[in-house]
Amino acid sequence: ADLRAAIAAVREIAPVPIWLVGTSMGTLSAASAAARLKEGGPDGVVLTSTVSEISRMSGESIRHVALGDIRVPVLIVHHRHDACRSSPYAWATDAPKALKQAPAKELLTYDGGSPPISEPCEARSAHGYLGLEAQVVSDIAAWIRAH
Repeated sequence: ADLRAAIAAVREIAPVPIWLVGTSMGTLSAASAAARLKEGGPDGVVLTSTVSEISRMSGESIRHVALGDIRVPVLIVHHRHDACRSSPYAWATDAPKALKQAPAKELLTYDGGSPPISEPCEARSAHGYLGLEAQVVSDIAAWIRAH
């Protein structure tokens, strides 16, 4: 209900499509909102560095979200060498199959970037697209504009 109200408030300010972008643990919230909010929900969703494995920090993962209920475009963004144990790349390659009702779905895969200067699940690593940030943001924005 809170997210539906927030989306409605933004729509009153600016009559533009509202996209939810979730990174790491935030992907659970973004995907869950898109799956549950049939009316008043987002116009699209972007999931970056998705947490697909349960960790000691959380008892949930994207596997607990009804991805098959999402009916808006979904962009999945993942670094091939994300070393965070909670967000292995393998899930990202299979994710589009679970998005059975999404009118558009795509996986953008990244490789390279700068060597990590933080722990694997932190932003200054492949998990946060270190050294690739500008390219990743540009690609996400282009995909959103196209959909």
